[in-house]
Amino acid sequence: MRPSIAQLALAALPLALAACGGGGTPDPLQPYRTQAVQWTECDPGILGQPSGAMNALRVSPRLRCAQVRAPIDWKNPARGDLSLAVMRLAAGQPKARRGALFFNPGGPGLDGLPVTFRLWDAFADSHPGNPQGAQQLRLLDEYDLVGFSPRGTGASTQLQCGTNEPERPVDFSPAGWDTPFNLANVHYNGRKAAEACARNPLTPHITTDATARDLDLLRGLLGDERLHYVGYSYGTWLGAWYASLFPERVGRMVLDGVIDFGSTLEQALLHAQPPARQRLFDEVLAPYAARHADDFHLGTSVDAVRAAVQALSPEVQAVLGETLSGFGYQRLQANAYLERITAAQGLDAARGEVPGLDAPDAVRAALGRHVFDPAVPERDAALRRVAWEELYPAYTHTWLAPGKSIFLDSPMATGTAIRCNDTPAITGLADWTAAVRRVARQAPLHFGGLLAHHACAFWSLPIAARPDAAAMRQLPVLLVQSQYDSATPAEGADAFFARLPAARRVHVPGDFQHGVYPYGDDCVDPLVTGYLLGETPAPRDTACTAHPLALDQALRKSADGEPPVYRDPQRAEALIDAFKQGLAPRL
Repeated sequence: MRPSIAQLALAALPLALAACGGGGTPDPLQPYRTQAVQWTECDPGILGQPSGAMNALRVSPRLRCAQVRAPIDWKNPARGDLSLAVMRLAAGQPKARRGALFFNPGGPGLDGLPVTFRLWDAFADSHPGNPQGAQQLRLLDEYDLVGFSPRGTGASTQLQCGTNEPERPVDFSPAGWDTPFNLANVHYNGRKAAEACARNPLTPHITTDATARDLDLLRGLLGDERLHYVGYSYGTWLGAWYASLFPERVGRMVLDGVIDFGSTLEQALLHAQPPARQRLFDEVLAPYAARHADDFHLGTSVDAVRAAVQALSPEVQAVLGETLSGFGYQRLQANAYLERITAAQGLDAARGEVPGLDAPDAVRAALGRHVFDPAVPERDAALRRVAWEELYPAYTHTWLAPGKSIFLDSPMATGTAIRCNDTPAITGLADWTAAVRRVARQAPLHFGGLLAHHACAFWSLPIAARPDAAAMRQLPVLLVQSQYDSATPAEGADAFFARLPAARRVHVPGDFQHGVYPYGDDCVDPLVTGYLLGETPAPRDTACTAHPLALDQALRKSADGEPPVYRDPQRAEALIDAFKQGLAPRL
């Protein structure tokens, strides 16, 4: 029988309503939600050097990239579109597919394409004969693994902020920063950076709220009812924002290196980090140096190691502090961290011969005469190279370089916009100065970021409406944290965990790894991977044993007769190490 006109009208009604908002109004977001995604071969430039397995996948239909349209302004789509770059490794067993598993490396401002690919590359080399290896291969079989460039960054529509006004010089040293002249320069640079970003019409729309809605758009376009997600560092803030906006759409969610969603980004990313970095040095790395005094030559006691740093000139201390902050993200960089102190001693000695360090040839000659390690010629030469090729350029950039025009590249501009757009900052300059003085007393080597990233005090754009985290109180999310993480300090992670009664946590006392998973152990990794595969740890809080530092550790062996977790353990470790280095945020 042919349907009647009335029957056709009734059949069409649900489709018409789906394309409309309330009251029959057309839904302006529907074209975004129903767009056809054009998956194409990924540009090899974002993939690095894949292994044999991944190199084969690169040209197969399983690994594909796409550009997705999203509204610049989610509240007013008529403002136009921006583009989001997405990379997907399709599930190896489509019939067993659980959904898409999204990864975000943090920042804010980090690109989620090349960083996360390194992790997938390591997992692809897991050994099926090892229980953990087989478990990790299940992730690749049962999930589409998805990385993306958040709006403002990477291969998505980028945000940049610039002006031709030159940056004014700033004294970052613990002895010279707190003067009226220096603070005036700090305020000038912060104000000009804020003004430059305000002139870019994209800046108001670079927020975590917008990125969370982008994430929900991608979830829907991949055909999933729920979002499965692994977020690191700032990615935990993004995950918490999403879960607070859309709690009913949250599937398996891992938040690793946790930012307290009840705090502000200024507090979490600028004020809390310097004391955590000081604590890392005082309680972990200085004792390690003292335990191995014959290797590091910094002193046989914790007090002696601290005194070695305090004896440096304020100018060299300022450069060293910034360098050590960058080496404080990974346990595997503990030796390199301490070696930078020895290299700084050599640069300071050269400063005694060339007071301004403003004659490169004379500086290089002075470094050539300095003995960094009298017992090991190879180490002596390596430390000399660090002093000349790494610390001296940082010194000249900080103290000798002429002021360049103020310019925030895409990662920096995106990070600044999100920090300033998401949550309020201290705007009273007297209150701000008092806060910096407090942090500088606690962490004289590490407070300089507060001087370098001061734009939010002069921000003129409205602050985003943060959703209430109470909406995610009953969600069974999984938090992962190490005790001495200096980028996302444990105090904030503890506070957020306490407010989530249905959450579980895996934590590592004694370690300072930023971004714990995968940890290369038989505690963290099977718990987190198992959670992603549908299991929930029974204990609310599980403590896993920390890996020892390099000179303390003994080799970990697989069980008798059991193959290693990875077919090529050294290569997998290098890939995971590179992945975790990519989690270090740019502020």
